[in-house]
Amino acid sequence: MNAWVKDKMPVVRVGTRGVEWQFDTAAVIQWRADRAAEAAGGALEDIETIEKETARVKLERERLKYAHEAALVVPLDQLERRLAVVFAEVRTSLRNIPKRTASLLVGETNERVFTATLLEEIDRTLTALSEFNTNTLDDSLDADQPNGTE
Repeated sequence: MNAWVKDKMPVVRVGTRGVEWQFDTAAVIQWRADRAAEAAGGALEDIETIEKETARVKLERERLKYAHEAALVVPLDQLERRLAVVFAEVRTSLRNIPKRTASLLVGETNERVFTATLLEEIDRTLTALSEFNTNTLDDSLDADQPNGTE
């Protein structure tokens, strides 16, 4: 879709955070047919080909509509907010490893003990991060958004 929009596909409303893109299906179908005809050097006047393309675009639109209604897709802004929280948690957890291991490694000269201690702490951190549940963030992340959870 992004490539089509950049290629000057007709748009009714540009999407932003919390606002979905809107397209005029008939205009998009006509635009796609015009592009296909242009690419074929004008040889695409075949009505069957245009009808097949129209049916394909309509089916694609219905699939997207169903996926949205069935909550099989996540709005991009919601995904971005959750990823920001997860990445902040990863950063914080990883940056705390030196604090948690410093007292254990003071004066240690054995490389194997040093490596084992660090690997144990890294594994403990990764385990904690794998158990991090973004579903508990729903209310706090989505409450201040215009559309809330979609």
